[in-house]
Amino acid sequence: MQIAKRQIGIQFGWNGSQSAQQNLQTQRARVSKYLGNTQSALSSIGSALAGAATNKISGLATIAAQRAADRIQAQAKTAWAAREQELANAQALLDTTRQNYNAATAASSAVSSTTGNVLNTSA
Repeated sequence: MQIAKRQIGIQFGWNGSQSAQQNLQTQRARVSKYLGNTQSALSSIGSALAGAATNKISGLATIAAQRAADRIQAQAKTAWAAREQELANAQALLDTTRQNYNAATAASSAVSSTTGNVLNTSA
């Protein structure tokens, strides 16, 4: 019987001076402690992975929002530039129309005075 305990002690780390029940209780306590540590480590790993996934999603959302804002800003700049060009074209057309009107008015006045002079000399 003593030989068997030594063989068990060598194979499973049991203490030959303790009873089998005490050795089982010690082994259960060690296994329980190991499982608790393993579960704690796995929980920490799971939390770290979940946090990394959350950070990645948050980071991707931030990048997507920034790119959308950049696109909207670029569209607004393009629209503003087009509006500015339309205003410049309208101002140029207005200036040209004014110049043509003033030239036509001056020519009409010149024709009227010439016609009036002709009529005055005829009379």
